[in-house]
Amino acid sequence: MLDSDFLPQYKNIIQLIQDDLDILNKYFETNLFSTENQGRQIVPILKEFFSGKGKRIRSSLIFLLTKALGRHTDEFYYKLALSNEIIHNATLIHDDIIDCSILRRGRNTLNFDYDSKLAVLTGDYLLSVVLKLLTKVDDPAIRELHSEAVSKIITGELEQYFNRFKLFSIDDYIEKSKNKTARLFETGLVSCYLYGNQDPVHCEDIRNFALNFGIAFQIDNDLKNFVDEEKMNEDITNGDYSAPLIYYASEKKISEIRNSKQVLKDIKNTKAIEKTKALKNYYINLAIENICFLEDNQYTRAIKNLCRLYTG
Repeated sequence: MLDSDFLPQYKNIIQLIQDDLDILNKYFETNLFSTENQGRQIVPILKEFFSGKGKRIRSSLIFLLTKALGRHTDEFYYKLALSNEIIHNATLIHDDIIDCSILRRGRNTLNFDYDSKLAVLTGDYLLSVVLKLLTKVDDPAIRELHSEAVSKIITGELEQYFNRFKLFSIDDYIEKSKNKTARLFETGLVSCYLYGNQDPVHCEDIRNFALNFGIAFQIDNDLKNFVDEEKMNEDITNGDYSAPLIYYASEKKISEIRNSKQVLKDIKNTKAIEKTKALKNYYINLAIENICFLEDNQYTRAIKNLCRLYTG
């Protein structure tokens, strides 16, 4: 689904938690944008970087799950959402440096507007803010989830780097997507579920929901890159082959991909896009099945409706 179709429906869903998202903005102000904090020299840069906000899917899911579980949103959940958003954006900054990207969400990247040195430092600073936030979390299991997530994300990036220009299997692609993208969803939602929960009987269901949704989310992102010729060309130039390219190469029986224009011309005559959409829908359907244990309320329905926005 294109953003022009997605955004109105997404905004309608998150109206249920708009108050929580507004409060989250205040946590950004206090923890990132205050000139009283260390690192105040980059506050103007951070304000500009975060002014685009993005969709904040991770925060929205955390708040929706909190309410679906019948809980009140307290400081823990706001700091959890903040930590997940900061980790996500720190990895985006580092991704842009690695990929030599000049645009992100239609705006100039930090490494383009400034330089890679300042961009690296900004990403590192953001991660230091998360470490500071996590020192105030009493539950060691939640702290461990976050440290494991960062480790897995970096592992995913390393796998991507060392496997450039290699047409690996769909299973390998799924594993990379799980590490690069889904692990952070897992961290946020499992932490949300575990907090104050003395009988976490459905922890694995939440974990599987987060991983399956996160994989589908990454597949959807890779599909959208095929609408953006410049982004697809960047991926091919960097040797970063996603599901559509893997299916395309398999069907065409080729061992390497170099020409993005040729791919754009040929891919319409293959089933690569169709197969990628089917793969995405498979993981979305798994995710929805994973949360069948949740009470049927407006927040649970909102989570399922959000998932369905990624089908098709």
